[in-house]
Parts: sequence; structure tokens; C-alpha cells
Amino acid sequence: MIEEEYSEQKIILIVDDMPENLRLLAKMLEKSNYRVKKAINGQIALNAAQNDPPDLVLLDINMPEMDGYEVCQRLKSNNLTKEIPIIFISALKETTDKVKAFKMGAVDYISKPFYTEEVLARVENQLKIHFLNEKIKQQAKKLADKNKQLEREIKERRRAEFEVRLLLATTQAISRAENFQSALKVVLSLVCTAIGWDFAEAWIPSTNNSVLISTKGWYASELRFYEFRQESYRLTFTHQQGLVGRIWSSKKPEWIENISSCSGSVYSRSQLAVKVGLKAAFGIPILLENEVIAILVFYKKNAVTQQQHLLELIHAVATQLAALMYRKQTQEALQLAEQRYHHLVENAIEGIFQTTPNGKYISANPALAKIYGYDSPEELIASLTDVSQQLYVDVNRRREFVEAMEANDAVEGFESLVNRQDGQKIWVSENARAVRDYTGKLLYYEGTVSDITERKIAQEALTFQQKQTEELLLNILPAAIATRIKQGEANIADSFEDVSVLFADLVGFTEFGDRKSPAELVKVLNLIFSEFDQLAQKHGLEKIKTIGDAYMVVGGLPKPDPDCVEKIAEMALDMQFALAKLTSSVGEALSLRIGINIGAVVAGVIGKTKFIYDLWGDTVNVASRMEVYGIPGEIQVTQAVYNRLNQKFIFAKRGCISIKGKGEMTTYLIKGKRKSD
Repeated sequence: MIEEEYSEQKIILIVDDMPENLRLLAKMLEKSNYRVKKAINGQIALNAAQNDPPDLVLLDINMPEMDGYEVCQRLKSNNLTKEIPIIFISALKETTDKVKAFKMGAVDYISKPFYTEEVLARVENQLKIHFLNEKIKQQAKKLADKNKQLEREIKERRRAEFEVRLLLATTQAISRAENFQSALKVVLSLVCTAIGWDFAEAWIPSTNNSVLISTKGWYASELRFYEFRQESYRLTFTHQQGLVGRIWSSKKPEWIENISSCSGSVYSRSQLAVKVGLKAAFGIPILLENEVIAILVFYKKNAVTQQQHLLELIHAVATQLAALMYRKQTQEALQLAEQRYHHLVENAIEGIFQTTPNGKYISANPALAKIYGYDSPEELIASLTDVSQQLYVDVNRRREFVEAMEANDAVEGFESLVNRQDGQKIWVSENARAVRDYTGKLLYYEGTVSDITERKIAQEALTFQQKQTEELLLNILPAAIATRIKQGEANIADSFEDVSVLFADLVGFTEFGDRKSPAELVKVLNLIFSEFDQLAQKHGLEKIKTIGDAYMVVGGLPKPDPDCVEKIAEMALDMQFALAKLTSSVGEALSLRIGINIGAVVAGVIGKTKFIYDLWGDTVNVASRMEVYGIPGEIQVTQAVYNRLNQKFIFAKRGCISIKGKGEMTTYLIKGKRKSD
């Protein structure tokens, strides 16, 4: 599928002020089935990229009015074109020109005169890299969206489980109550704790429907309620059935926000609430045959927003309480609650179960049977007689489940890999509790099961992607800098007073490339630079980058190192030895031109989408000049390097040479390391 997507014809925009170059590049690209667009100057190129963004840009540097650097910068600053890969094609061969090109955001640099095979190979390589990067971004977004969806589903399932448990516990409390008022106190405590409010009470009207007798069922011992005269509790009740209540906010000291459209009088105790430091409250009436027989009042010390589903749930509890006034209604309410409970169990999207302590199922709902691949709960109960051996992939998992139960009487989010009936392995999450009799004896375990296989796969994919991203970050940045970026540091720029800088260039590589295919050229270059990378690690140095057949490495950053100059000199000698060995094995005559300098630099991370750790300053420029004006096969260094190392290394004085931008400079050549006494 990916190959089919990539096989679509790619659009290449060529920008060059020389018509003959445009024609030559266009002809070679069109022969390779690319669709070509041409621009004779920078402004035309910007307009073309804006109106119909190409897949890649081949950009010349030296152009009138607007040079290639400015064109590149403006493309990278535009959200519509900033991701387009840019390859510079220029006659400029100075290392500093190449460095500037990469700083501007270019992905590659081809020197003129160019060769057809090289241009095609580099264009194809960058198109594939860009295509794969875009696919990775798309996959990451899909995984993130899927994870959010799963989190929403889990939250909804937990809420449904909470409602089922509260209704069941309320039903059981009502069935054990001796009378209406004792049931009121038990349910108040149960509901208040379940919904996370601070305390509650019930108001019961007198026979004349005006005086309220409060149960004063306070469940927050640290609060002391003010005593008021009986008149403080007077109010007139409505006789209309329905959900009546309001939520009170301390910002406006009165009962506000109608919960339903049901009209009628409601209570008002906002001033009392203000005096005792309450921030929010709401009331639910208990109605029996259109008569208010009590009001459940819940209080909170902090302001809250309206939670409609909780009010509806408590209204269902209030309906059950009302039935206690008459045994017949009580029995009907219990039956209704049990039917609702069983309906919820039978139609739940989560699996619900009960198991004996030794691992045999007592009950299961259809959702659990479906999760484990059985046609019915009965088939599941008959088939799974020992979950530790038959269900869990890890036979020790049931023992770990039991140990957790013995410690806390409950488990939440207990994730395990299990076997379905068809042999497929899936991930499940269990929430369960231990059920005991009045003596504390364990009767059974009960709980819920969710299939979390998709979530686990998404998490694993995301973890793998994060690991790849971290590895990629460590490949292009020093470990200390990568850590700072991951911690959210946006702009990284540091000054270093003592840094050693080495530039190396392969002499004879251009002639070597003329005789080789692009694949052979890249293979040999990769072999040489991989060996140099190992030497950098061996000497504790930081490779900064490679530009074509040039290599740059530094010492003394991002962590200062007093021995960085000696280490860089040792690496230079090792590089010469390693290249001689490698070129001998491939039968080619290649040599290195190496330049070294030491001094102060500024180093930091540039770029937003394609990071690069780079350094700047006169020290870097002089090190580059040491390489450019050096001698093939020699290591040329500055006076500063010679002063630091002349006691440990053997030098040959080259004398004064003219250096561009610096004038006459005395330089030295490192010949080897002195033997220690």
C-alpha cells in the first residue's frame, strides 16, 4: 500500500536563472518520470510553490535580485511550503557556503558541475525520506486520536459501573432498614460518600405541611451547625411530582439553576449556608402519591457545576426510599430496582462476573461471554472451571489477583493477557472486590472486565514510535542537548570558552566519484564516515555533521573537557590511519586534509522541524580555513593548538601562509604523538 502511494508521479520545482541549466535538469528529471516546473528567478519560484506546492525544490544560490538563500528562508517561513525538501545546486564549493545552506533548512547540497546519476539518486532519496516522515506523522496522529477515544469509553464505562453499584447498594440498604427514618440515614451516608459531597441531611415535614423536622445527619465531623429557632425551618412544600431542585453558588447567595422545568415552591437556606461556610448544595424531594414526604439535602464546601446525571441517579434512590412507607410499595420498588440492575448487567458493554476464591465462575453476563469468545454465559461457566490454568496466559496471574484482594479487598485496572476460546490472546482489565459475610468470611469475588486489546496495541505502537523518535534525536543531537529538548526547552544556545574544532575533507573523492556509480559512491563514503563516528565515540568527542565528503567533529561541548585538544589531535591521527587502511582494502588512493583550531564558540540548536546542533564563531571559521588551506595527507593546526600540545605531540612548522579573512598566520603540521617516558 505504501509503495502504491509513493509511486504517484512527483512534482519537482527547478529554480535557476540560467535557461540552459533549467533545460538540462528538466530533461534529465522528465526522463525519470518526474513532472517538472521551472522558475527563472526567486519571486516566480515563491509564487509557483505557493499556488501549487511541489514535492521537492532544486534551488540555485547565485541569482539576481533574490538569491537562493532568501528563497529558501521564505519558503521555510511559510506554513504552506515549510515542509517541502530543498536541495541546493550551486557552483559554490566553500565549506561555509554549504554550512549556510544547511542552516537555512536545505536537506542536501549538490556542487556544479553535477552528474545525472548523482542528481537523480539524491532527489529520489530525499523524496522517499520526506514521504516516510509524512507517513509517520499521520500514523502518530491516528494513534493519538484512537487513544483519546478509548479513554472516553473507559470513563463512560466506569461511570456506568458506579451507577450500577450505587443502585444495588441502595437497594440492599433499604431492604435491611427497620423503618423509613433509619433507611434515610443509611442512604444519606451512602450517597453522600459515593458522589463526593461533604455531608447531607433529610428534612421531614410535619402533618400540617409547614414545619420541618431535620434528621441533622451531618457526615463531616469538623463542621458545627449553628442552632436556629424552629421558625428558620418553616417552608411550604409543593405537591407536584417530578425532579425538583436547585444548585446554590456562593457567588450569588440564593438558590439558582433550575434542574427541571417542574414548578412549585422550594426551600431557601442560602443565608444559613453562608454563615457555616458552605459553597454549594442541592435538594431532591421524596414524593409518594404526589405528596412530599421528605427532602434529601446535600452540601459541599466548594462550589461545583451542575451534574445532571448524579441528580437523576439520586432521584432514582429517592423513589426507592418513598416505597418504604408501605410494604407493598417497598416490595415493588425493590423489584423495580433489581430488574433495572439485572437489565443493566445483561445489557452492559463490560463483562460482569462472580467467581469463587479457587477460580470457578458463579455468574457471568453476555458481555463477558462475548469477550472470552463463548456463545452464552452458561457455556462460559461450564467451560472455565479453573481460571488460573484455563484463562490467564501467565498461570501465576490468578495468584497475583488473589494476593491483591487479600491485601486491599479490591483491585482496579488489573491488566492481564488471557486466552479466548478460539485460542486468540487478548488483553483485559479487571475491577473487582471481595464479598464477605457478616463474620468477615470470604464468599466470592465480583467485578467487571473490559477488553483493552486495542488500547494496548495503540500504547505499544506509540511507545515504539516514541523510542524511535528518541533514538533519532540521539543520532542527530548530543545526549545532553536531546534531554533538554525533551524537557521542553525551546531556545538552546550556550557559550563555551575552550572548544577544539576539527574539519576534515576527503582529497581525491570527486575523481573517485566520477568513476563510480552513485550506489558505490555512497557505500564507500558511509564506510569511511562510520569508522570516523566510532573514533569520535572512542575519544569522547561530538560529531557535529557531514557535508558532502567533509566531516566535522568537536571536543569540549556540550560538557567542558580540559583534555579536549589532546583528544581531537589523537582522533586526527587515528583518522589518517583508519583511512589509509580502508582505502588500501578498496584499492583507491584517497587522503585527508585536516584542520584544527581551539577557542571560544557559541553552540545551539537551530530549526523547528529538522533539528541541527551547530556552533559558530571565529574559532570555527579559522578551523575551517586550516582545512581548506591545508596539505593533502597532513593535519594543519593554529599557533594556539601548537602552544597547548607541543610537549605531547611532534610538530613540523609550516610557516606563515595567507588565510582568507585572517591575513598571514603561522601554522604547524602534526606528525605524531611523543612517546611517554
